[in-house]
Amino acid sequence: MVTNFYIDESGNTGGLARPGARFDFGGQQIFVLACLGVADESALAAELARLKQSYRIQSPELRSSSVEGKSQLITELAAFIRKHDLPMMIELVDKLFMIAANVINTLVLPPVGDVDFTPESQWLRNQMAEYLHANTPPSVFEAYAAACDAPSAESVTYAFRSMLEWLDTRAQSEVIAEALRRFTADSFDDFLKYGPENEAAQRRFLPLPDVGKRGQLVWMLPNLSSLTNIYARINKLCAGRITGVTIIHDEQAHFDDILLEAKSMTEGLARDGLTVSLPHADYRFKEQATLKFAQSQRSPGIQAADLLAGFMMRSAKAALHNGETLSSETAKAFQALTELCNPALGVGVNFVLSSADIKRLPSSS
Repeated sequence: MVTNFYIDESGNTGGLARPGARFDFGGQQIFVLACLGVADESALAAELARLKQSYRIQSPELRSSSVEGKSQLITELAAFIRKHDLPMMIELVDKLFMIAANVINTLVLPPVGDVDFTPESQWLRNQMAEYLHANTPPSVFEAYAAACDAPSAESVTYAFRSMLEWLDTRAQSEVIAEALRRFTADSFDDFLKYGPENEAAQRRFLPLPDVGKRGQLVWMLPNLSSLTNIYARINKLCAGRITGVTIIHDEQAHFDDILLEAKSMTEGLARDGLTVSLPHADYRFKEQATLKFAQSQRSPGIQAADLLAGFMMRSAKAALHNGETLSSETAKAFQALTELCNPALGVGVNFVLSSADIKRLPSSS
């Protein structure tokens, strides 16, 4: 049984409440967190050394930035992963879609109890997030992001009104828009009933922020939700027996405490019976793994995870946001990774994207 899982990310890990001009997130619209389970790190180190020599990479450390344009290397790494049956888990997140999902889960349908964790509820929320991602004008998302960044009676009210005014123009002709308008209006009525000046009311209709090391509030961290989902996927892979499992994450100068707290909170939700039912992840934690942070220079496992994350991020960004047609070599490497999949064990790539965007990727062809 694999007991060591190595994790690294690609794409700006900052919060999403400051998305940049035109919601381009500073050109980093995609976030990827990659995890690789490794039983024999010395064998992986030997393979990475072979790849460095084969592709004439001069940098002392094999990093994603040093192999850009060398997609065949990723195909060979995928072949090594398959040959040695290493569990690979990747979360690929479109940041705007993540904001749309947060709008649904806070402004439109804030949680009220166990009913929010049913498969039916999750399906409905996802359908609504898909609609928002495809149709919502930037001004609505801007109002929501502004409320997250500076919560107040005025900013949260403006977020509600922006959403409702837009939905009023679509609700009569579109069923899902009418449902969104009705749910949002009900939530707005509740907000007004609780009192807009009430900070608890403001927090109820916004995602919970995390506190950075310098005391700053950080909203909607994609690496936080991605990490907890990978943790739940590891729990599924190990059939709940995760005592003795160690998750080694690339060192995080700003977010290590937040990630540790997220892991602890996820375990606490399981103890309270508040778990989401997902087909490829198990949030019913009965045991606890260890999460620690390490430098990539000393860890072949983290270096391999970095290669996977960087390649997937660049490929998805090129296809979905840069309007590029991926080369046949890049498409082959992308498919080689997406084919490392065993849904029954939680292994493979989880796309946190709209259905339309998933169809635009090589994995769907």
